[in-house]
Amino acid sequence: MPDIRLQLALDGTLDAARSVLAATHPYIDVIEIGTPLIFREGVAAVRWARETYPDKGILADLKIMDAGEEEASIAFEAGAMWVTVLGAAADATVNGVVHAARRCGGQVMADLVQVADPLTRGRALLALGCDVLCVHTAYDMQGLGHTPLAALRALREHLPGAQLAAAGGITPHTLTDILSVRPAIVVVGGAVTRAHDPAQAARALRERMEAG
Repeated sequence: MPDIRLQLALDGTLDAARSVLAATHPYIDVIEIGTPLIFREGVAAVRWARETYPDKGILADLKIMDAGEEEASIAFEAGAMWVTVLGAAADATVNGVVHAARRCGGQVMADLVQVADPLTRGRALLALGCDVLCVHTAYDMQGLGHTPLAALRALREHLPGAQLAAAGGITPHTLTDILSVRPAIVVVGGAVTRAHDPAQAARALRERMEAG
């Protein structure tokens, strides 16, 4: 499944991001500057990723909830290709993010984390111009056994043409089921960043994705 992008979420420090990417970048399609990393470093981390890895997609995980056009513009102007807006945000906010994306040549990933009805809201977000719907199991819920798989399957069944992303606790053990739903993007974090050998972990995920 070579057409599926592998996105690496970097949520630690910038020094940690540098180290992990130095080892894993050959296997990664999209570099996610995660929310905690943006909190620590600001959009300077986005600029660093764009300058250091100009051949990679860069996603700024801003999780925008208000001031959509202004906040999205900051990330796009720093070199992001994608920004995230929360699916729970008001339509006016989503419209602002989409407007900034179209003006800057970027794309919008709508994060459905904690959205009560992902299918209904997903349809609306696509109609508003979002490019990707991300089924995201919140970090705080992963330890309770939650996964993105059920919502991902429902969206694929009812929105067969939608670009979907899956995020939240994905590991080599859950990857096969995730791939069966044909997402456009698979987002991994700790399975790589906290691995004893991040390069080997990223390579194994890439090989499994390409094996189909």
